[in-house]
Amino acid sequence: MRSAAHLFPDVATKQRLLAVSRGEAPPELVVVGARIADVYTGTWAEANLEVASGRIAYLGPRPPRLGPETLLVEAKGRYVVPGYLEPHAHPWVLYNPLSLLEALVPQGVTAVVYDDLLLRTRLGGKGARKAMEALASPHLPARVLFAARLVPQSTFPGEEALAREAGPLLDDPRVVASAEITRWPQVVAGEEALLRGVGWAHGAGRRAEAHGAGASWERLVALAAAGLDADHEPLRAQEVLERLRLGFWVMLRHSSLRPDLPALLDGLPLPPASRLMLTTDGAAPSFYAKEGFPGLLRRVAAWASPLEALRLATLNPATFLGVDGLLGGVAPGRLADFLLLEAPDAFQPQEVYVGGRLVAREGELLLPLPPWPLGPAGLSLSGDALGRPERYHLGEAPVLRLENAVITRRGEARVEGVRAFLLDAEGRFRVGAWVEGFLPRLEGMATSFTAATGVLVLGRYPEAMAQAAAAVGRLGGGLAWVQGGEVVWAEPLPLWGYMVEGGFRQALAVEEKLWALAREAGYAHGDILYSLLFLTCDFLPELRLTPRGVLEVKTGRILGVPLPW
Repeated sequence: MRSAAHLFPDVATKQRLLAVSRGEAPPELVVVGARIADVYTGTWAEANLEVASGRIAYLGPRPPRLGPETLLVEAKGRYVVPGYLEPHAHPWVLYNPLSLLEALVPQGVTAVVYDDLLLRTRLGGKGARKAMEALASPHLPARVLFAARLVPQSTFPGEEALAREAGPLLDDPRVVASAEITRWPQVVAGEEALLRGVGWAHGAGRRAEAHGAGASWERLVALAAAGLDADHEPLRAQEVLERLRLGFWVMLRHSSLRPDLPALLDGLPLPPASRLMLTTDGAAPSFYAKEGFPGLLRRVAAWASPLEALRLATLNPATFLGVDGLLGGVAPGRLADFLLLEAPDAFQPQEVYVGGRLVAREGELLLPLPPWPLGPAGLSLSGDALGRPERYHLGEAPVLRLENAVITRRGEARVEGVRAFLLDAEGRFRVGAWVEGFLPRLEGMATSFTAATGVLVLGRYPEAMAQAAAAVGRLGGGLAWVQGGEVVWAEPLPLWGYMVEGGFRQALAVEEKLWALAREAGYAHGDILYSLLFLTCDFLPELRLTPRGVLEVKTGRILGVPLPW
């Protein structure tokens, strides 16, 4: 089925639009006197805008035909721009897919593409489809679309089922792309299952996204030859240009983990290529609270111009996703998703409209979000089994040194390191290593917020580690911290051990508490959430705790085998 087919108008809606367009019927909403951002030609033009049935019916100089129910917005001296589109979001970094909208929509994001990874790994294909239906509700204050994973982010038992589900999901109209392939070396090697998945995406008319972190020119050539369409992993301007020259669409990332825009824009030729977009790539809650999408646009506008910055957040991602007939511009027939700004470069909107409805004003969401539609989803963990100190003794084992928030190198000694264990949630195994340069004064902590399924337990003292792990088990997933022989913090993450069930402010408060404790324990890097999340991934250098053992990512060698539970 066509991408975003559920958003296209039926015949009756088109007839209503045409009646308003011809001036024969009054619109529901009129915005008069504003200067309109024409992202198609790169100009501003004063015009009146008329909305009917949630879509733009007319744009031009004529005085509107007002009816008794027409809402008139006087906007002289203000600027109308398309709603921003976030093409690459991970909606489970403490916030959940609903609560993230509390942050994004007041910042002007009216459409967002969510990675479906957590929905699929926890609910399966059928459950994920039901969740997509709920989260794509027309009653929400934004358009929620999805990208389907062809393979999971990290290896886990039973992952083959996730790959099989991808084909049918790519035909769902709410799914507009196949999501990033973190195992890109397997694409380069020609792995049949991944190439088949890319073929499924293209056969369904969807884009296929890469995750070419660290890929050389030769590897990028191979990824392009395999049919991958986009990448969000360049770290410098030269790497942006390499991807553009190979035909990729490029997402310029700026987030809590990777605040990359200054390096990406330094030396990048002007004007921006039409195949550039912006993304926050699943940033921590504090990033959206402090900077968010308006901050990205301000940075690009300082390098180019306000209109060119707008293109990277509106028309370009809409064109990439094949939905530019619906989103990405202020033009007749498009959905009436637009923002009112006080100046061309004041990217924090005064008002946000979605489908012609005013959904946010002056940084505040006006439409209440519905409750989480899927109910609680705690993990089945045994606090008694997790709370045995003898499980956390560690002798000779590989040593990881945390070089920055997420990159590890091989360490040489364990004198300054803490013990780290990945525990299988079903009690089948545990994987242990020493970690240097992470939390040197930590007594014990545990969390289910980690890339591999299971529980990550860290600390200097087995007794404190056992206390923390047992607390997470009793919570059914979450975070627990032990100091002075006591559990000083135990925070449930009731949605699969990753997300709070409440609003965005709750997620922000959890992050702030975690940061405070991490600093006390000596954390010296830039993103504590992603340090915890990615210690157990299997796609970043150099050593990782995975269900297969302590993995040397580049070679695929197992340096430390899983231990009995």
